[in-house]
Amino acid sequence: MFHTFLNSRWQVILMIALNLTLPFSANAAITQSKDCFRGPFASYQQWIDMLSAKKNFDLTKFQLDFPQERYDRNKATLDCKSFLYQVDDLNIEGYYLAPKNSSKPLPVVVFNRGGNGPYGYVTFGKKMKLIADIAAQGYLVIGSQYRGSSSGRIKNNGWDEFGGADVQDVIELIDIASTLPNANAEKIALVGWSRGVMQSYLVAKAIAANRSNTHDLPNISAIVAISGVTDENKALAWRPQMEKMYHKRVPNFEENRAQVLTSRSASKWVEKLPKETAYLLLHGENDKRVNVEQSIDFQQQLDKHGLTNKLVVYPQGNHALAKHRKEMTGEVSSWLATYLK
Repeated sequence: MFHTFLNSRWQVILMIALNLTLPFSANAAITQSKDCFRGPFASYQQWIDMLSAKKNFDLTKFQLDFPQERYDRNKATLDCKSFLYQVDDLNIEGYYLAPKNSSKPLPVVVFNRGGNGPYGYVTFGKKMKLIADIAAQGYLVIGSQYRGSSSGRIKNNGWDEFGGADVQDVIELIDIASTLPNANAEKIALVGWSRGVMQSYLVAKAIAANRSNTHDLPNISAIVAISGVTDENKALAWRPQMEKMYHKRVPNFEENRAQVLTSRSASKWVEKLPKETAYLLLHGENDKRVNVEQSIDFQQQLDKHGLTNKLVVYPQGNHALAKHRKEMTGEVSSWLATYLK
């Protein structure tokens, strides 16, 4: 029933929720799957050897940031797969991590990356950090690289529209997760970083539109929004150089500017977000890419609409929360343990 629904009315509902006119197709399925711990990532030393060939690689810093014990623990305890799947007849890259030999079905966490196009691609190193840390807590973590991120290596990879048709790449992961061993796709959370926060809210909005009519899709139990944008107009005013990206990524941006920005700004449609979801907002006080006021203002709107939420602002924290990773990971783990398991 779940899969059948995705193949029929879901495309229409998504178009309405996102205010899009382009058609969507479903039928997502994994077409290729490979182990992440292969090639230059088969051992800690091979990984270092590969990185050492790059300019300005700092071995001491790398070993402090990611010691061998962490690599060995991840490899011994986690399954990590990269895969291709098809959406709208395009070949999209995805990945998932999960504890090995789980004795019970695992709640699913959909991780939505930041960036646009190839910028922000989830490398092996990124998978081994927060994503692996979440998986180690007893979750199946699945994510999309988004269409257009791999066009240099993969044929028919599409074009990243930064919150347009690429949102379907995320939605299809829920369908894919339901086919994976030991996945409980009835328990879903979304974790987004930067642009991935926008992506998460767009997915949640579309699912809420579905659930107002039927209950064929699972509720989103929790959303974790890290360094996220919720008002694109304010974001562009604060960081005007991002307008070049919109012109490049979004079809007909100049002609449809108002609609494009509104459709990607969760602050403009808080009432359309799921009421049952618990929202965790994390932001650095000194974020130079996304103003912390985005999260502060959005938390006030969540309060106004009576939605369960928590805001954590990290003093002196930057966009990557580089000096607050331990505290940030703890907040994420606690939130998921409370609202997803």
